[in-house]
Formats: sequence, C-alpha cells, structure tokens
Amino acid sequence: MSGTIFKSTAKHNARRKNEKWFLTPFFCLCLLAWTQAGHADDAVANPPADGATHKLQSVPLPKTDNLDEDARSRLEETRAQVNAALQGAAATRDLADAYGELGALYQVHVLHRPADQCYANAIALDPENFRWAYLSAYHAASTGHMPLAVQRYRQARTLDPGYKALVVRLADAFLDLNELDQARAAYEEVVNETGLEAAALYGLGQIALLQRDYEAAITYLNRSLKTDPAASRVHYALAQALRAVKRNAEAKTHLALRGDALPTIRDPHIESLEAMKSGAHVHYLRAMKAVNRHDHEAARDHFALGLAKEPDNAIAMVSYARALYLTGQVTEARTTLERVITLQPDNTLGLFLLGILAEQGGDTARALEYYHQVLAHEQAHAGAHYYLGNHHFRQQKHRQAMTHYQQALASDARYSAAYTPYLGALLEAGASDSMLMQTLKDAIQYFPEQTLFRSLQARLLATSSDPQLNDPQEALRLAQQLVKEQRIPPHLEVLALAKAANGRFEQAAAILDEVLMQIVWSMPGESARLGEDQVAYKAGKLPAADARQGWPRIQPPVFDAQGPFRNYPAAKPY
Repeated sequence: MSGTIFKSTAKHNARRKNEKWFLTPFFCLCLLAWTQAGHADDAVANPPADGATHKLQSVPLPKTDNLDEDARSRLEETRAQVNAALQGAAATRDLADAYGELGALYQVHVLHRPADQCYANAIALDPENFRWAYLSAYHAASTGHMPLAVQRYRQARTLDPGYKALVVRLADAFLDLNELDQARAAYEEVVNETGLEAAALYGLGQIALLQRDYEAAITYLNRSLKTDPAASRVHYALAQALRAVKRNAEAKTHLALRGDALPTIRDPHIESLEAMKSGAHVHYLRAMKAVNRHDHEAARDHFALGLAKEPDNAIAMVSYARALYLTGQVTEARTTLERVITLQPDNTLGLFLLGILAEQGGDTARALEYYHQVLAHEQAHAGAHYYLGNHHFRQQKHRQAMTHYQQALASDARYSAAYTPYLGALLEAGASDSMLMQTLKDAIQYFPEQTLFRSLQARLLATSSDPQLNDPQEALRLAQQLVKEQRIPPHLEVLALAKAANGRFEQAAAILDEVLMQIVWSMPGESARLGEDQVAYKAGKLPAADARQGWPRIQPPVFDAQGPFRNYPAAKPY
C-alpha cells in the first residue's frame, strides 16, 4: 500500500499546477494530519501498541520532493518492507534489521529525523546488534550532536570492542568537543592499525597544532600525508604548523595543495552505508538476505542485478562468484573471480577462493601459489594459513603445518576448524606438554562444547611428566564430568586413566571391562590396546608405553571447497 504513496503524490502535485484548488480550513487540517501521521495503514507511522512493538517510535512519512525518482522508489520500497514486517508479525531481529536498513537509507538521503527514529527502533528491538548502534552514533556525529555521538560510540564499543574504526570516529568526536587528552588516547590506540593510521596521525597532528607543539604537528601531519597522499585537507593544517615555525616557503607550497579530502578510514560499516546511495544497493541487500536464508539462487540473481548497475564493483563480484559456485556454476564462478583479480589484484578473498577452486580441481601447485599471493597482500589471512597447514599436514611436514595453523589462530582465535588439526600436528611433531596444554586451554575457552579438547586435557593432566602440569585430581574431575555428559567408550577410557593416575587401579580396570564389552567386536585394534592397559592397571601400574600412544590419532582434514564459499567471512560483501 505504501508502495504507491510517493508516486500518487507526485501526480497529484503535477495536476495542481493546471487546476484551481480552494483550500478550506477543514481541508488544510486534513492535509496536515495526513502529512504528519502518514496513511492510516502505514504501520511505520502508526506502529502496533502490543507485543515486541509496544515501545516503537512513530516514523512519520518525510517529504522527499527534492529526491530523484530512483531514490524515492527505493525509500518507498524499503518502507513497504518495514510495514510488511510490522503487519506480518516478523521475528524481532528481522524487524530490527528492516528498521535499521530504512534508517540507513534515510540517512544517506539526508532525512535526519526519520533516520534517528528508525535507528532508535532497530536498537530497541535488537540491542545487541553492533551495526545499528554504530550507525546511530555515526549519524549523531554527522548531524553535529557530538556529546550524544560519544555516548553512542561508547555503547557500540561494548558490543564489538575489536572494531577499531570506531575508535577513530570516537577520537574525532572527542576532538570536536575539545577533549584533547581523550582524543589523543583514542588516536594513539589505532595509530598503527592498517587503514586507520593516516586518520589517526591527522588527528594527533591537529591536537599538537592546538597545543602549539608545532614540530610534533609537522611530524604527525607529514606522516599522515605519506600514508595517504590523497588526503588534501591535511595540507592546510600542515601549512599552519610550518608557518608557525617560519618555514614560509614550505607553508606556501602546502597551502596551494589544500583541499577537502580527509584521510581515508577503512570502515566496512560506513562504506556499506555510503554504498546505499547507489541503486545497486537494494539488490545487494536482497542478495544478502537470500544468503542468510540459504537461498543461493535468489542471492545469485540479485547480485547479478546489482552488478548490472555497478559492473566494476569487484567486492560485490566476489559475493556473486560465491553464489554462482553454490548453485553449481563452478566454471562461471572461476571466470568471475579471475575478472575480480584483473580489476583488483590485491583482493585477498578473490585470490583465496581461486586457490580453493584450484585445489578442488587437483592443481595443488596453482592452489599453493594463490594462497601465497593472499599472504603477500594480507599476512594474517587465517584461511590461507589454514589451507597451507592442511597441505603440509597431508605431506607429513608437521612442523610447517604447525607454523601455518599457529598463524591462522593468531589471526582469528575463534577459527574452530584449525584447532583440531593443529593439535594433531603438535602431537605428530612431539611438541612439549606445556605447548599442548596452552593450545587446549585456548580451544576450550572458545569451544567448551567440543568434548575432544576436554578429553585431551584430562589425559595430559593425568600423564604429563611436567610437574607443573601433572594434576591427577583435576584430570579425574574432568573425566567424571565427561562421562556424566556422555557415557561413551572414549570418555570411559579417560576416566580409567584418571582413576589409575590417582592410584585407584582396581576401579580403572573395572571401567575398562565396560569399554571392552562395547568395542570388542567393532574395534579389534583398540580392544587389543586397551587390553594391554587393563593388564597394567590390574598389576597396579600405569601403561608402560608412551603416555600419548593412546591418544586419538588426529588425521589431516578432508579437503572442503564448499565451506569457504559458504562460510568464509567477507569484511565487506558488496
């Protein structure tokens, strides 16, 4: 219904130019009421007062006469989606996303009040969503409400402390408020962050200039320009600092180069916000929603429509290639990724996925070449390190595999796939007990539900020759918890070992009776090994062999091409 509001209003306004209208007071009141509240069936202007929506703000229909037809159409369509979500009792998070996207669209078209109202609703519905909290803060800063911006940036930071672009934005707000100590601390926090250093150096230079530390200002501002030569606004501040120390010729040169371009900030959330100005954005947004519901065919088609408007958008092209692959169009996906690299040779996600395709096709040498190209551009790329680690593990080059798995986890400590093969490589390479223990603690911290990690930790505590690690009582506690959760042979075996490590050999032998009864026919090799352990327990001894001999043999991961195309995170999908 709201899909016709803007168009019918435009026709009505055009017709008024050729007709005489007699605006009675009653008509004026009606027109004013309609403008302020929107149509009666516009739930965005009149949200339901029940359930999760009872605290939502009204978002009256704004005037859009100054916008072009394409922009009005996109606003109309996006508002209609929010209406549909409200009237269709959509899930709370989906409704929050709908409000957030409408707010972002209002923001890029300089409709500030409805943007703020939409963000407020998105945050009320989904208070843990970093994007809406961050964009709300950015909107406050963009409209000059700096105290509010600082408050909102701080709130957003609690949701994602690792998002460093926020720190630059927060520092800028502090600087605008003349809170120089807080601004300096924030800039210094990110001055060495790739993609943020030029902006941080510019901020530090401005602070030094305000405090009349002109030599420091010159140093900071020169470094900022060296990092981002296109940042023409830096020239003016640098000219001021140079003039203050009587370096007038240099000051004149920089004054002539002054412009309005600020240092670039690598900020995927704001970049995606700015991208909404393009008509392609609505198609990309629909594509991502299709991805989230695993409808890869719809995602492919929407990415194609967006790229028809932005044929050189290399980032969106990568997402399109992923959708092509997931709909069985492998050749087309490869061709698309090759075009990405032609347009953007340092696109690490594109290079990485080409490596995956090469490895899937059996061209291991080409795959390794792609992975190393990725690392040449992004040394901390977790995916490239992981697949290189898998390659070396399969070649039984365990120490090389260890190094790459370490790098993958250093880049992303939550990279769940890397922990198990990393432990396997550590075991095969004869790593120290302390190194194993630290890896197990890290894995358990992030993935406590993975019983393998806790099982290996219990084994290590029961058998380690390192007196600082050996703790039979803690091993027993962990083993008992594992058996309580799942009474399965691997857990019972660990419990028997922990009992024996605590001197309870008869109990250990009895536990292995239960295990052997369960596996004697299905796993004869394991039965023989556990039978030898049981003989040792009955003799009042721990198994004489290497304590790690009974540990699960961790094999190199089976190559998986679908996983990266489906799940590997993209910092910016379009």
